Amino acid sequence: MRPTDILAREHALVMLVTRVAEQEVRYMRDTGEYRTDEVREVVDFFELFTEACHDPKEERILFARLVERGLDAKVGVLGQFYREHAEFTQRLHDIADWLRRDRKEGPLDVAELADKLDGYLLLMRSHVGREEELLYTLANGLLTDDDQEELLRMFAAVDETEASEGLQERYSEIAHLLMSRPTETLQKEHKICLSVLEAMEREIGRVEAGDLFGAETFAKLIGFFHSYMVECHEPKEASLLIPKLVQRGISGDEGILADLKGEHTELVHRLSSAEAELDAAASGGKARAAFFADLRSYIEGMRTHMRAEDELLFPLVPQVLTQRDLEELARAFESVESQEIIDGVHDKYVDLARRLAIS
Repeated sequence: MRPTDILAREHALVMLVTRVAEQEVRYMRDTGEYRTDEVREVVDFFELFTEACHDPKEERILFARLVERGLDAKVGVLGQFYREHAEFTQRLHDIADWLRRDRKEGPLDVAELADKLDGYLLLMRSHVGREEELLYTLANGLLTDDDQEELLRMFAAVDETEASEGLQERYSEIAHLLMSRPTETLQKEHKICLSVLEAMEREIGRVEAGDLFGAETFAKLIGFFHSYMVECHEPKEASLLIPKLVQRGISGDEGILADLKGEHTELVHRLSSAEAELDAAASGGKARAAFFADLRSYIEGMRTHMRAEDELLFPLVPQVLTQRDLEELARAFESVESQEIIDGVHDKYVDLARRLAIS
């Protein structure tokens, strides 16, 4: 093993947390909120592992030896990486400062935090890729066999100190725990759905207070749930989460999974019933009253259903699934959502939800 292999292994941990942090950015952009604990853990990881454990091995040991072998620390590839390390420190400081100000003076604009964290992550991906492709390749060509052996001993001394303090294990555990929260994607989608349910409720109230009946608006509200739940939300539960729980021994024919499946079927029926009444509801009278009754039943049923998932099903997941299960599921959810973004489905429905929520 070479010194650069050790650094590349640490890069793998950094990129794991980078993927988690990218999910947090997506959460902010989709919901207009941020999860304080999750963002704080991500920032702590980058500050305490990347800045305090990984970067010193590069700068004080590898980079320093490359300078001895003729590279200029101020220009060229090495100078660029030194500057980017300094930029990472400044960007993390700005993010931590935003979090402090939000806590003391807030609420601040979450889009600003999303932009700051996104900028950091974009630079991290580029930086790690170029270090492995350019700098480490260059280092392996410049360093002598004696250099390689000496650097390995120096790295081992650093690792020994970190091991004695439990740093490597601690940050590896943090990285994997951050990555093993698949249900957070579903909870984010619940928040999006709740915002549209509130919009539906407001629209009913407006009409009942004397405003004109907007058939097109109600059609969009109903269509959102038909399409978003079918195309984005339910497949993650029905095709990924629930089969994994059944595989680990949770019955799909009775108990919580069966109850939730039955509720889902009933909710689809209620929504379809309301959709069938939409044209008649435009004329008012009993047809409109029946339409609103079905919509209110759907609204309350959805809230109850999502609350049961949030409070009963999702807490069950980490108790039943293994750590590997959780990470596999999180990656599968990330892959599905990434494909939704590529296909334009994700942004389409998030944008629609946002427009409906503020209408």
